[in-house]
Formats: sequence, structure tokens, C-alpha cells
Amino acid sequence: MRYSVETDYKLFLRNLVQYRWFATILFCLTALAFTVAGFFVKNTYSSYSTILLDGQTTIAPLIGSGDPNAQASDWSKVAEEILQSRKTMTKLMQAMGYIDDKIETQEDEILLSRLKANTHVYLEGNGKILRIEHTDADPFVAKEVASKLTDIFIDATHGYRAAESEEAFEFIDSQVDAYHKKLLEAEDRLKKFKTQKLETGASTETAVATRIARLQEILDQSELDLKEAIIKRNSLDRQLQTEVRTTVSLGRQSQYVKRLEALNDELAKLRLTYHENYPDIVNIKHQIEDVRRQIEAEKKGNSMDLAGIDIKSNEVYQDLRLQLGQEETRIATLQTRIAETRAIIEQERKKGELVNESDAQEAELVRDYNVNKKLYEDLLKRREAARVSKEIDDQHKGLNIKVDAAAFLPRTPSGFRFIHFVAGGLIFGTLLPIGLIYLYQIVDTSVKSPELIQARLGLNVLGTVPDIVNDSDLKAIGRRDALRNSLIWLTMITIGVIGALRVMGN
Repeated sequence: MRYSVETDYKLFLRNLVQYRWFATILFCLTALAFTVAGFFVKNTYSSYSTILLDGQTTIAPLIGSGDPNAQASDWSKVAEEILQSRKTMTKLMQAMGYIDDKIETQEDEILLSRLKANTHVYLEGNGKILRIEHTDADPFVAKEVASKLTDIFIDATHGYRAAESEEAFEFIDSQVDAYHKKLLEAEDRLKKFKTQKLETGASTETAVATRIARLQEILDQSELDLKEAIIKRNSLDRQLQTEVRTTVSLGRQSQYVKRLEALNDELAKLRLTYHENYPDIVNIKHQIEDVRRQIEAEKKGNSMDLAGIDIKSNEVYQDLRLQLGQEETRIATLQTRIAETRAIIEQERKKGELVNESDAQEAELVRDYNVNKKLYEDLLKRREAARVSKEIDDQHKGLNIKVDAAAFLPRTPSGFRFIHFVAGGLIFGTLLPIGLIYLYQIVDTSVKSPELIQARLGLNVLGTVPDIVNDSDLKAIGRRDALRNSLIWLTMITIGVIGALRVMGN
């Protein structure tokens, strides 16, 4: 069973009274310790200046500088690095008169480390406001360091910007020269390829296809003409053969008719002199019969024997013979034309294969040339922009950096001051013994009130015997309380004396 809050409070007051000397001594020691610590802690003064970092100036839109916040954002990122660099701190030490030329001794290194540790950079206003702050025990030194750091930063910023623009211009200029050479080489390769293409007779795929189509038409027409010529030649040959047979047949019949007439004349002469049975008459009759049979046989036969027949004198035969010769010549010409056309078509097809290969090579060369040309033209624009940017940065017109608030002379110390240590000692000295006594009350298991007996043992208390204090005890208690109060006042006086010494020391 837990006792009541009222009982807990009464018990705490009883313990506080019982251990009042412990609380008094701990309060005095704590207050004096804080006061002494505050006496030896030096006051520090902070001075700062603010700089506006704005990369967008009135000239930026005229040259197309791009994103107006890009430059300010970039400078904000490197502001702390510039201010904390060894080069900047060396310039600061030279400006303050700490060193003549460069850092050489260990004391100089310690001073540099202290300056860097006491210098702080803060970015405010979305990275557009830079605050340069320096803390020092001397307010004049704090102001001077903050002011000189501001000047050094502005000069370094412009110098850094100019150097960056110079490097960018030189780099882009070197890239322009390199890509100009690549562009010339690509153009030269393209020219050589086109020259070789003209020398080899390679044309476009469309032209080759057109020529092949035209040659195919010629070939088809020639084959048709050849077939017609062959048909005509065969017809003329048949007509010629028929004319020859007719001419030979008529020629032989004419010869037989003439012989028959001669035999009849001779027979008539012999009949005037001799009888029918005369041997010569009988022989002539037999000859006449033979000639008549030959005439009949000639009419039915197809003999091509030209003996004794002058066929060349036949005009029809000569005309047919001439036409046949012309057709033979035409057939030979058409056959030659067809063979040559087929050979040319085959050559054009091979050219078509070369055209596909050359087109692929030309496309590759043209693509390479166009890529180099595009990059070269883009680099030319960038080089011109870099040149303008370089000129602007050389004249300190490219970046709008200005001091918004100059460094000031601080009048009030920054951080914890002596009064803070004194107040902290009094407050902590009061709370520390109270907390320790209450903690002791929680962990203490001894019985110090009737309520504890009821709460812990569950027994009823019939009564209590109070403390009996006589006059001598009261006097002793009074003397101890007076001594305790004196101790407290002595502590307060000591704190006041230390405070006075601190003020006199400053």
C-alpha cells in the first residue's frame, strides 16, 4: 500500500530540514563552482556580414545564360569551401598582419586552425544570402576578420568565376578544333567515296532498277522480233522451195515437150518416105511414148535436179532469195542483241548489288558527317557563348554579388556569459540537493512516520511520542542555523566579489 501525497510531502519537508546542512553545503559548492568556471571563461563576440548571391543580372537575358538560379545555386555550394580554403585564410592572415608572405611556423598553423574554427558560413534565403560570421574574444578583431573575409570572398568569387570561364572557353575551343578536324576528315571520306562511286559507275538503286526494267523490255521485244523473224524466214524458205520445184518442173516439162515436138516432126518426115513398120519409125514411136511418160512422171514427181535448168533467171525466185537473206541477217542481229542485252542485264544486277553495298557505306559516311557537323555547329555556339561569358566575367559583370549588410562591431558577447554561469550555478545549486534528498527518500527503507507503519505493515498506530527539545537544544539549533545562513551569505558575497573582479578584468 502506497502512502498519500500529503504524507510524501510532509516526509520530504522533514528530510529537507533534517539534511539542511548537506543541502546548504552542496548549494554553496555548486554556485561557487559555476561562478569560478564563468570567471575563467572568456567572453566571445561575433560579427558577421551578409552577401547577396544573385546569378541573374541585366546582361544575362541578353546572352541567353539559361536558368537564372543556376549560377547562384552553384556559387552557394562552393561558398564555404572558398572561405575555409587555406588560400583564403592565408590572405586573411596577411591582411590582418599576422604573417608577411606565407605560413611557415607552427604558431602560424595554430592561428590558421583557430581562424578556421571561429569562422562560420551560413546560407539563407534559398541559397541566395550568404552570412560570413567570425567569433573572437576581441570584438574589434571579430569585426575586422568578418569584413576582410567578405572582401576576400568577393574578390575570390570573381576570380574563380573568371578562371572557370577561361578554362571552359579553352576546353570548348580545343573541342571545336578537334571536331573541325573530324568534320573535315568525314567530308573528305565522303568526297572520295562519291568519286569512286562515279568511277565505278555505281548509281542509285532506282536508276539501276529503271535500266534493268528498260533492258528487260528491250529483251522481251527482241525475243518477240526474233520469233517473228524465224517464222518469216521459215515461210520464205518454204516459198522458195516451192518456187524451185515449180520452176524445175516447168523447165523439164518444157524440155520434154520440145523433144516430143522434135520426135513428132522427125516421125512425120519418115512417114513421108517409109512405112509404119520401118524400124526407125517404130523406134521414134517408142521414143515418143517414153517422152510422154516422162512428162506425166514430171508432173507427178518432185525431182530437184537442176541440170540444164537456169533457175537464177526466175525473178520470183531471186526476190524470195533476197528476202530470205535479209531475214537470216535480221535473225542473227536479233540473236546478238538478245545475248548482249542479257549480258548487260546481268551486269546491271551485279551493279545493283554494288549499289546496295555502296548505299550502306554512303549512309554510314553521311551519318558520321552529319553527327560531326551537328556537334561542330553546337560547339561553335557554345564557344561563342563561352567567349561572351569570359568577357563578362573578366569585367566582373557576369555575377551580381553585393554586400547586403557590412560587418558590425559587436557590443554584447555571444554565447554563455558570466551572468549565465552565476544564474545557472544558483539554480542548479538549488535543484541538485532537492533532487538528491528526494531520491534518497525514495530508496530509504527506514520508518520515519506513523503513516509508513500503516502503509507498509498494515498496523494501526495508537499514538506517537514527540521530540522533547529543551532551551539548550533550541540555542544550539539557532547557532547552527545562524552559521548556515552566514555560509550562504558568504557564498553570495564571494560570487559578488568574483563578478566584480570579472568586470574589472574586462
